[in-house]
Order: sequence, then C-alpha cells, then structure tokens
Amino acid sequence: MISTSSNKLDSASQRAAWWPWIFILVLGIICALAISRESFWIDELYTPRAAEQPTLTAWWKEVFYEKGSNLQAPLYMLWIWVCGQIFGTSELALRAVNLLWFAPALLALTQALVSRPTLQTTALLTTAMGPMTWYYLNEARPYAMQLGTSLYLFAVIIHWRLHPDAAITRERWRVLSFATALVLLCGSSLLAMILAAAPLFTVLVMLPLNQLRALGRTFLAVWAVTLTVLFCMGVYYLWTLHQGARATSLATTNLKNLAFIAYELLGFDGLGPGRLEIRSGGLSVFKVFMPVLVFYAGVTAILLFFGGQELWRKMGAKKLAAILLAALAPAGFIFATGALVHFRVLGRHMMCLAPLVFLLLAVGAAATWRRRRWGKITVTVFFTLYFTSSLALRFASRHQKDDYRGAAAIAKRAIASGKSVWWNAEQNGAVYYQVPFSTGNTMERGKAYYLMNPSEDQLTATTPPDLIITSRPDVYDGDGALGKYLSEGNYRTTSNLTAFVIWKRE
Repeated sequence: MISTSSNKLDSASQRAAWWPWIFILVLGIICALAISRESFWIDELYTPRAAEQPTLTAWWKEVFYEKGSNLQAPLYMLWIWVCGQIFGTSELALRAVNLLWFAPALLALTQALVSRPTLQTTALLTTAMGPMTWYYLNEARPYAMQLGTSLYLFAVIIHWRLHPDAAITRERWRVLSFATALVLLCGSSLLAMILAAAPLFTVLVMLPLNQLRALGRTFLAVWAVTLTVLFCMGVYYLWTLHQGARATSLATTNLKNLAFIAYELLGFDGLGPGRLEIRSGGLSVFKVFMPVLVFYAGVTAILLFFGGQELWRKMGAKKLAAILLAALAPAGFIFATGALVHFRVLGRHMMCLAPLVFLLLAVGAAATWRRRRWGKITVTVFFTLYFTSSLALRFASRHQKDDYRGAAAIAKRAIASGKSVWWNAEQNGAVYYQVPFSTGNTMERGKAYYLMNPSEDQLTATTPPDLIITSRPDVYDGDGALGKYLSEGNYRTTSNLTAFVIWKRE
C-alpha cells in the first residue's frame, strides 16, 4: 500500500516537473507556425487603419465615422490601437499580440485540470493545436480576444467545480480576474456580449448552491461593479445601433451557415477546400475532399459520443441539458437575427462557444483513450488529422488569404512605368500597402483609379486603363458592370493572385 502511494506521488511529481516544458513547447510551436507575416486580407484591413491613428482622439473619430461593426467592438479596437502605438502596425505585430490573450487563458485551463492528467493533456491539444485556434490567432481581428477571455472564464469555472470546498478567501484574485475577463469579453463585440450568457449560465448550473452563495456574498461588491459596467456597455451597444453601426450584409443566414459553423468549430476546414472556393463553387468543391472529410467525421463522431457519454455519467442529464441550453439559446438568437436582417453568421461569430467544443472533444479523447488499444489508435488518428487540418490552414495554397500586398506591388510597378490602373478592391488595402489612388470622377496621372461597384455609365465615361486589378466581384462589382466591361473590352488575364485577377489591355 505504501509502495503504491509512493509510486503515485512520484508519478505526480514527474508530471509537475515536465508540464511547464510541455506547455512552453506547445506555445513555441504556435509562435513558430501559426502566426504569419502574410498579407492582410479584406476583413483585416481596417484594423491597421485604426491602430495607426496618432492620438486617441483621432482613433475615436476614425472608428466612429466608419460606422461599421468595428464601432461595436470597442475594447478590441482600443486594445489594438494601444498595441499599434507600442509594437507597430505590421502584419506580424498586429497578429502576434493575440498570444497575450490566448497564452494566459491556456495556462489557466491546464492549471485547472492539473488533477486530471489525461484530460489536461487532451484539453491542451484540442485547444492549442486546433484549426479554429490557429486560424484566428493569425488574424488581426477580435476573435482571438474572444477565444482567450471565454477560455479563461471556463477555466475558472472548471477550477471552482473541481474545488468546491476551497477556502473562499483564497478565491479573491480568481473572482476579480473572472469579472475582468467577462467585461473584456463583452467589450470585444456586440455578439460576444450576447454569447457571454453561456459561461454565466454554466456557472449557475455547474456549482453547488452553497458555493454560489459564498462567492456571491463574499464578493458582492465585485459583482455589483461588474453588472454596472455590463449595463453601461449594453447601453453603448444600443447607442451604436441607433447611430447606424452595422456589419456588412452581403449574404444572409440559412441552414448552410449552420452546417459551416459546425464544420469550422470541429476542425474540418483545413482538410477541405479553401474558403474562396466554397464562396464561388458551393457544395461541388467538396467532392474531391470527401474521402478524408468523411473519415475525419467518423473519428470525430466517436470522440463526441464518448465525450457526451462521459459528461452524462458525471453530470447527469439535467445539468448537461442546462449547459447545452445555455450555449444554444444565445447562439440560436444570433442565428435567427442573422436570418432576419440578412447578416451572415459564421463559425467565428460563435468563438465564445469554441472552448465548450474543445472541452467536449478533450473529454471524448480522454474517455476513448481508456478503451484499450483501439481507443488509443482512434485518438492518435484524430489528433493527427486535427493537427494536419491546422497545418493545411496555415500553409496550403488553397487556404491562403487575399493577397493585397502582391496586388499592390503590381499596381505600384504599373504606375511607376507610366501605365494607368483601375483598383477594384478594398480601399483600405490600397492605403495600407501605399498604392496612390484617386477617388474622384476623373483619373489622375500617377495614381490608381478606385472603383467600388461602378455603374456602366461611370465605366464608359472614363478612359480605358492599361491595367485593371479586380477582387471579389460579389463585393466590389455587385451589379456586374465591370465584369461586362471586361468581357466586351479588349482585356485579357495576365496573372491571378489569391482573391485577385489582373487584367491587361491589349
């Protein structure tokens, strides 16, 4: 008996000694592989514009007058402006700061699960090495902030769940950090504030009533201040709606979006076609990838089954159903709103729920691992495909993002050689990559002519250019006038960059 206890202590001691190095190794892999210097793409291009404003007053004027969804991401936009002043506004700088959100949250999660070594390992892998994580760590947008803050909230909930008898006075800093993370999450975007209901309801479901009462009474002032700040934040979001701040409404929400949300959250996207292919080709582009996607779906279904079974056994049907309701109710509200107001809801808009998916996969992987040899093989195959999906998202050519840097270089070379250029792409891309352009009704020598959804009259009234650079016709040529102009004119394609076509006049 003494020998067995001694062996367990030795094993726990060895894990405690090795675990920090494993954590550092995982973060090193993320730093080396997940975050890149590749060109900003269309959805990122406003971020450096806000970050490079010289003063806080200039920043606010820029964000306010833009009147887009960025006005509804106040704390992220403020954060990225501060980062821009400190680290600069390069692609790498504005993406690498995402780690300042993610790394502390990942550390909190692994610390919360220190008494469950197998689950600790699987949770680290599903969270840190997953496609959803890698894709949005490599974007200068608020989604990594949402992932980090929501992950931290669930990490604290797990700690409280596993330590119901901990001295309440020792929880002061954890309560303060929980409240801070909640405010930061709600301030990252309007949608995040809606989805923040999930961790809040999860607390109520997961913790015993006496523990909830102790946390509530002891730290009543903290919760009162937090609720006051959240109320003010809600008033701010209502004000932004009154000001006309809205996300773009280029598409609506339907059952295809629901399928893609699950596809992205579960890590399928790196194994399938690129997003530009899906956007232009629809379901037909999945055909060539179907064997690996079906195989991955089968392996993932095994983990989800055993994960759900394990949670059912440990938590009971009522608590599990309550947590599902806490997650699905705000998500369903956002989905229904998207369908009504023609706003396209995607996986990234459900980022606050990603930790729940990661934890479900982690519980399933830990439970499957215990099922003899076939279980270990299944888990190994799953993580192999899971990590392959992440690597493909980062390095496969089909998953590359819009190449604004390359398109801008072509435009600048043409302008320098005395040629006339039309720029039918995001204006912020031309500004950031320093393409001189004119936005008036006439072309200016030495500048690109900027076109946004031009009319046929506008095109025919302008001197035909030597070079036309086009991108995403559904966004920048909604009526198809430029497409008709190109097909009827004397233009041919000279090169293709990701999301760009370069046309040259014969």
